Amino acid sequence: MNGKRIGITIAKIGGGALLLLAVVLGIRRFCIESLRISTNAMEQAILSGDYVLVNKLPTEANPGRNRVILFKSPLRRDSVAAPLFVSRLIGMPGDTVTVEENLFLINGKQLPKAPTTMATYFVSKELEGIIRSLANKLAIPLREWKSETFGFTFTITTLEEYKLREELPDGSNKHFVQEPAEEYSIIVPKKGIAYRINETSLKACREILLHETNGKAVFRDNKLFLDGRETNFFYFKHDYYWVLSDHAKYAVDSRHLGFIPDNLILGNVWFCWKSNDPERMFKTID
Repeated sequence: MNGKRIGITIAKIGGGALLLLAVVLGIRRFCIESLRISTNAMEQAILSGDYVLVNKLPTEANPGRNRVILFKSPLRRDSVAAPLFVSRLIGMPGDTVTVEENLFLINGKQLPKAPTTMATYFVSKELEGIIRSLANKLAIPLREWKSETFGFTFTITTLEEYKLREELPDGSNKHFVQEPAEEYSIIVPKKGIAYRINETSLKACREILLHETNGKAVFRDNKLFLDGRETNFFYFKHDYYWVLSDHAKYAVDSRHLGFIPDNLILGNVWFCWKSNDPERMFKTID
């Protein structure tokens, strides 16, 4: 009799453990997952070594514009061990994204850069002492300081740039400039909407066109050919997104991977729960 009771108890414990495991796996797969960041691409929003929570819940704001997202590489989408990346979502399906004079324009309207976005700046030699003094006063690290022919270059965030400019003497801004980014304008493909194929869009669409046509797309002289005929428009089966990292120097984003399909986006990177920097712990990620 006692043997039967022990067997029943073990069976109940085993069943309970399996149920708990199933619940935990379900939460990780469909709701919230914890990950350790191993890239500098999103400094200072997320530091390498930070532990973060990723929101995978399928809501209207997930993925969200100007949010940090987690996604799989579209270049190795069929691989079991496809690499994961974090970057900032700039363009939603159907958006026209323009990068112009270090500004992001979405459908003609400026998208404010996140305060943690990193960029490289040039300062002339006559302003070196003032910049170093202000940076020390404001506790701003002048990252990657490098001597150039007529001055110096260094890397800071958008917020740090604003703080420095607020303290600079009148007329000094012309000696303190941001290095220009590559300028371009591109339309993000939207499911079921006719998408014009030209030389610019083809560079970003090449991989997704190959995937959506099961490898039948042919490219010649910066033109798309399907079934031997030149094609100027294409109807995509998925929604796509354009992502750019805050720290472009260390980034792998849409400039390298092209458009990111909806089925490879895992969700918004939402919360930092562990970090080597105590001030970052238990805070939401912007």
